[in-house]
Amino acid sequence: MKYRLPKNKKEKILKKRTDIQFWKGFFVEGALFLIVSVLAITTAFELNKIATTRKIYLPKTSLQDVFFSLLFVAFFILLFIVYRKTKKFKKIIYKGFFILFVFWGGVVVLNLFLPVFGSVFIMGVLITLWLEFSTVLVHNILVILGLAGTAGFFGLSFTSPTVVALLLAFSIYDFIATYRTKYTVEMLKDMIDKGVVLGFIIPKKINNFKDRISQLKPERDTIILGGGYVVFPTLLAASVVPSGFLRALIVITFSLAGMFFSYFISSWHRGADGPAESIPALPPIALFAIAGYLIALVF
Repeated sequence: MKYRLPKNKKEKILKKRTDIQFWKGFFVEGALFLIVSVLAITTAFELNKIATTRKIYLPKTSLQDVFFSLLFVAFFILLFIVYRKTKKFKKIIYKGFFILFVFWGGVVVLNLFLPVFGSVFIMGVLITLWLEFSTVLVHNILVILGLAGTAGFFGLSFTSPTVVALLLAFSIYDFIATYRTKYTVEMLKDMIDKGVVLGFIIPKKINNFKDRISQLKPERDTIILGGGYVVFPTLLAASVVPSGFLRALIVITFSLAGMFFSYFISSWHRGADGPAESIPALPPIALFAIAGYLIALVF
C-alpha cells in the first residue's frame, strides 16, 4: 500500500522547496551583479585616478553621440532581421560580437592589475576554453569581465544625466520588445540555440555550472540574466565615481534592490517549477537605480 502525504503537508514541502529555489536563484543573480558592479566601479576609480594624475581629459559622451551609436546598433538589428534564416551567418555574427566584447572588456579590467601581455594571454585562454568546451562557468566568467570593463570604461565617458536618459529609454524599449514585438524573446531564444548568450546563464542546480551550455535545456534548467540588466545600472554607478566612491556604492545598493524586486516578479510569474517566463526586467531595476542616484546627490 502506497502512503500518501496529507495535502497540507504536500503544500508545505512544495512551498519550502520553492522558497529555497527562490533564494538560491536570487543569491546567484545578486552575487553576479555585485561582482560586475564592484569590478566596474573599481575599474572606473582606477582609470579616473590615472586620468587625474596624468591630467588626461576624458571626453564626455553626449546624447547626440548616443543617438548615432543607437543607429549603428539598429543597423545590426536590421541585418539580423534580413538574414534571420541564415543560421551559419547569424552564428558567426553572434560569436564574433561576443568575443570582441568580452576580450576588450576583460583586457580593460585585467590590465589594471597585470601587464598588457598577461591580460591578453588570460583572455585568450578563456576565449579558447569557451570556443572548445563552452561551459557555463567559463561563459559567465567572460561575461563578468566583459560587462565590468565596458561599464567601468564608458561610465566615465557618460554624464550621469545621459545614463539616466538611457535607462528610461531602454526601459520603455524593454517593455515594448518583450510584450509587444516579442523581438527580445525571439532573439534570446535564437542566441541560446546558437550557444551564444550576451548575459549570464544561471543553472537551477549549482553542479550544472560545469556543464556545457548545449547540454542544458534553457526553459527548464536555467535562468537567463541579460547583460543589459546588469550593465546599465552599473554604468550609472560608474558615472558618479569622479564625484565619490560612496555615491557609486549607493547606486549599486539601490540597483541590487531593484534586481531583487524584478527577480521577485519573475519568480511570481514562473511559479514553483514552471518555465522561466520572459519579463521586462529593466524597468524596476532602472527605477531603483535612478532613485539611488538622486539620493546619492545629497551626499
